[in-house]
Parts: sequence; structure tokens; C-alpha cells
Amino acid sequence: MIKLNAFFKSFGPKKVLRGLNLETESGEIVTLVGNNGSGKTTLLRILTTLDVPDSYNIAEIDGFDLSTNREEVRSRIGYLSHNPPYYPELTGVENLKFWLDLNSIENSEEKARNLLAQVGLISFSDDLSGNYSRGMIQRLGFSMAISHSPTTLLLDEPFTGLDSEGTEIIKELLLKQKEDGCSIVIVSHDELSYSDRTIKLERGEIA
Repeated sequence: MIKLNAFFKSFGPKKVLRGLNLETESGEIVTLVGNNGSGKTTLLRILTTLDVPDSYNIAEIDGFDLSTNREEVRSRIGYLSHNPPYYPELTGVENLKFWLDLNSIENSEEKARNLLAQVGLISFSDDLSGNYSRGMIQRLGFSMAISHSPTTLLLDEPFTGLDSEGTEIIKELLLKQKEDGCSIVIVSHDELSYSDRTIKLERGEIA
């Protein structure tokens, strides 16, 4: 669950988030829409603790403060950036196994192959990820994001490069995460029919 109150962020003289208030519940899908520069990606980066807010009254994930409990917050979130991180010189399964090992997940290779099967990449698991298409990289990134069973899932344009089959696969996995009680925030240019709420950001504020 996410809870933000009076949340501010600037880059130099540019005010990006202006006193934002936002709460999400367990098992809820919230879509953030808005024009480029409205603060969507900045908000996700701060929630992942990659960036730091300037000031706030409340900024918590599962009751843990974003600034004073950074490690606890990081262990609870799954994050898919607009450009998923991966090593092109490694195979799909090696990339995912490495990610699982970083998170101290047991039986990492077995779990990696299971996750790749869920996103439709099992036939390509031993191929170099540097040869993957944009949509395949997106699926790999999504499997990394959900690999450690996060309680909060933060997704920045998760359907980029996906064909209709890939889009449907990710949608079904999102709904499964929702059933498991995960709180999901999706940055998107379009509203999603299965989202519980759609929130529009304009110049760092909820419109």
C-alpha cells in the first residue's frame, strides 16, 4: 500500500510534484495518465527510492517511510522502468537467475525458468537476451519485477513494444498479482479498462 501526503519534488527551479496526495490499497490497480512532464515517471522513481523527495508529511509503502526505511521499502516493491535493465551478453534465464540471486531467492534457476514460462519466453530462455526483440525485453523486465513476490508493483509504460499476445499475457499476470493482494501503479498514456482507478496528473498535481 502507498500513502503520500503533501509530497513535493523539484529539479532546480522546476517544480515537478506539487503537494501530491495519493493512497492505494492492497489488491488495487491504479493507472496514472498525463502529458509528458506531468510528473508520472518522477513519482515512480521516488517510490522506488531511486530519487528523493524534497519534502512531505507522509511518504510510506506498507507503513515504511521512503527515506528512513529505504531497504525495507525496496524489498517490498517490484519496478519495471520504461527501459528494463538487462545484460545483453547473458541469456534470458541467466539475466533472471542473476536478479533472483541478488534478492536471495532459493532455487533461482528453476524459478527463473518458471517465470519465463509465465511471460511466454520459455522457448527463448537460453538465447542471448541481446538478440531479443523490444517486446521480449519488456516481458523479461516484467518477470524480474514480479520475481520476488512484491507487495507493491510500479510499472512505467509496461506495454511498450508488446504485440497483442504479449499485452494479454502481461494483463493476465497483472490481474493475478491483484488477486494476490499486490498494490499496482501503472504509468500509461491510455486508460486501462481493468484498472480500479485512473488518476490524471497535470504539472505535478492530481487534476
